This record gives sequence, C-alpha cells and structure tokens, in this order.
Amino acid sequence: MSENPFDFDQNPNLPTADYDIAVRQSIPGYDAMLTMLTALFQLYLTDDAHILVVGAGGGNEISALSQTHPTWQFTGVDPSEKMLAVAQSKVESLGIEDRVTLHQGVVQDLPQVPFNAATSLLVMHFLPDDGTKLDYLKAIAARLQPGSPFVLVDAHGDKQSEGFKRLIDGWQKRAQMAGMEAQRLNELADGVWQNIQCISEERTLELLAQAGFTKITRFYTGFIFAGWFAFAE
Repeated sequence: MSENPFDFDQNPNLPTADYDIAVRQSIPGYDAMLTMLTALFQLYLTDDAHILVVGAGGGNEISALSQTHPTWQFTGVDPSEKMLAVAQSKVESLGIEDRVTLHQGVVQDLPQVPFNAATSLLVMHFLPDDGTKLDYLKAIAARLQPGSPFVLVDAHGDKQSEGFKRLIDGWQKRAQMAGMEAQRLNELADGVWQNIQCISEERTLELLAQAGFTKITRFYTGFIFAGWFAFAE
C-alpha cells in the first residue's frame, strides 16, 4: 500500500468505484457546496466560458457545472489515472465529450491558455507550505484571464489546536453517521493528521493574495473544510 492513504492509484482501500459515496460521507455538505459553486459561476460567467478544473478526477465539478449550463467548456487536470477514468466515464454518460478535455498531470503541465474561471476542490491541502502551495496558486492564476472567478476548497486550521481536534471529532462522528465503514474512517482520520497539510484561513488568504487573487470571500464551511471565492487580478 502507498504511504499516502489518499493515493487513489495505489491504495486499495480507496476504490474509485464508490468514490461518489465516499466523498459525500467525508465532506459535509458536499452537494450543497457544488450547488453554491455553480450559483457563483452562473453569476459571473458568459455562455462561452471555458473553465479550468484542477483535480478533475471523479468528475463531479464538471458534471454539476455542465448540467447547469449547456455551452460551457471544460479542461480538467488530475495526476490520478484511475480518478480521471471515473471522470471520463461521467463525461461519456452525460454525452458532453465535445465540451470536455481531460489531462493526466498537474496544472503546471498545461499551457498558459487564458481560462474564464477555475476550481480547485480538495487539492491544495495535500501540498506543503514551503512555496509549493504558492506555486500551485500562481500556476492557476497564470492561466486565468483578469477578473476571472476562482473557487478553492480545502481542509484548513491548526492541527495542533484544541479547536481543530474538536472539529475532527465532529467530522468523524458525522462520517460514521453517514455510513462510512470503521476501517476507512480510521485510515482517513489518521491520514488527516499525517498527510493533510493544513494551514490557517489567514495563511490561505495571504497565499491567495500573493498569487494574484482579490476580493476573497469564504462561502462554505463544513467542520475542517472551507471554500473561498476570489477573482484573478
């Protein structure tokens, strides 16, 4: 098994076949968050918008956004071959192959084609805050037209604080109530402590500003998870 329990290509305890169940067990208000993301983009994007989806494996952002607006185009990138296969299956089932391009890799691999919007859901919290998070956000910003909306959703907080511990306890109980099996729940909880590179909201806002994003507003909160809406300079 991979040392990282969140590696979908290596960890057999994270089967991609039931990803849609697992993500909803793990992320409080997941579907509501997608609806909020869709509503925000509906406010600011035109009919010919081309959206960059970073961490597109699983296909849920593309699925939600494409069904909301019939002419939006999408480019998705994700390092996981197995998760991209899940996304591709959803694209085909929705009949939107002509509107979606998927790439295996990271955002830095993509050409700097100016997109009209971008999403990063549950990706950056795997990256260390040693310049890597900032480089990641800068790479997204470099691929956006000025004024383009951007949505970032990640785990956040001080893992050493009592408040974070209380939120983790609530998250675990809620996941259990949602039907998550004990083995997976324990592995994911351990993985949060070992592999999730949480930073405070203040640090998140600082990095977004340094990367070239403005008008940053938090729009979603679910225990240790939060989402921010911003615009590229």
